[in-house]
Amino acid sequence: MQQPYKNILVLGAAYGGHRAVKVLAEALSKLKGNWRIIVVEKNTHFNHIYAFPRFAVLGGHEYKACKLPWALAHYLALTAYSTVIRYLNPCDKPGGIVHLQAQILSLNSHSATLDRAFPEHSFLTPQIDFEYAIYALGASLPPPVNLWGPRLDAMLHGDQNAVDTAGSKADGVSWLQSAQRAIDTAPSVLIIGGGALGIQFATDIAAVHPRKKVTLLHSRAHLLPRFTQEMHDEIMRQMNHHGVEAILNERLDVQTVADNKTNEAGQRVVRTLSGRELAADLLLICTGQKPNTEVLATLDPTLLAANRRARINRTMQLDAPAYQHIFAVGDCADAFNALCAGHTASGQGKLAANNLLRLIAREEQPDAEHEPLDLYSPPPPSIKVTLGLSLTRGDFVQDRGVSQTGTSPIRVSDTGREDLQCDYMWNAYGHTIESDEDMRA
Repeated sequence: MQQPYKNILVLGAAYGGHRAVKVLAEALSKLKGNWRIIVVEKNTHFNHIYAFPRFAVLGGHEYKACKLPWALAHYLALTAYSTVIRYLNPCDKPGGIVHLQAQILSLNSHSATLDRAFPEHSFLTPQIDFEYAIYALGASLPPPVNLWGPRLDAMLHGDQNAVDTAGSKADGVSWLQSAQRAIDTAPSVLIIGGGALGIQFATDIAAVHPRKKVTLLHSRAHLLPRFTQEMHDEIMRQMNHHGVEAILNERLDVQTVADNKTNEAGQRVVRTLSGRELAADLLLICTGQKPNTEVLATLDPTLLAANRRARINRTMQLDAPAYQHIFAVGDCADAFNALCAGHTASGQGKLAANNLLRLIAREEQPDAEHEPLDLYSPPPPSIKVTLGLSLTRGDFVQDRGVSQTGTSPIRVSDTGREDLQCDYMWNAYGHTIESDEDMRA
């Protein structure tokens, strides 16, 4: 007679959650108990967010950013028809991983409530019980790349509430295409925020639409302030090359965005705190990323730090004695000043999963000698930013990209593919890509 399942719940399956699932899956068959991984993810697929700003501007590649359908990757109890399954579940334990496409509403110490039940997986109510959990819900994306928010073409016409996406790949592709239309039809674009997202949008829009007026407003004198002056100077050089007007050290008065005022030409009008007035046909606000920790607050509001991220200790466990069976990784975690980025979340997911497995080992073999839990130290901040495209023999190719780790010298690349080599990511996540058509799955 089969033992009841012991559930490991992974909430969110982007960079951090996905890595955690892979580590857990590789160890699943080695565990004594009847352990099962339950992945709760609102999308049907993995979104490669790094490519979103490029594909919101340049058409023809948007399907490459929405990859690896989770239905194929995780319904191991029902199907086994892709290399992705073998990649994520090399132990091939029947029913070892279950993917539930849902949103989580609340969290208790040993249960989570979803927005629907899954009778096909014997979950007759929306409540999922668990022994251990990894909270990897990340942070909300800024409006220009938030596939769950209003479409840019609707925002262009003042409809801030037009949302018709539901988390499928087709929805994501359609959303990015709507962004392309909005950017294409707007004679002028004002971008708020000089982080990586704003910089990539500004240089790509100016390169693809050289007759368009593109302005970047940044609240500091230094772009990407966690990186060096050399990095700032290279970005400014390329923005000047593409004709982007950069307004630095001026902070937007956010109330003027809410006022939704227009001028006689129908342009959106906003002001900075110094009183400077700016007008543009399309406003792209590339700031305001917020950690998705509202659900964690339903468990215990004191689990959130002042920045609304989850308080954790160096083992990635929640920093509260009652919740040592719950880990938090990625952009939702207050991870000791770690850079919020996909590669950072992935490393945290790996460490959290390994520590979770060690807790299970202690539970299953209480008399054995066990390794201590790993402690997390953030790596030096590392980033790669694209800086526009150029037209060569009728085709766009990546004009320039710049990267830096810590305070090391910047690395500049002058050539590259316009699709940001998304096939590399597909291959890295277990899919075999031989042509672009393979990425339409």
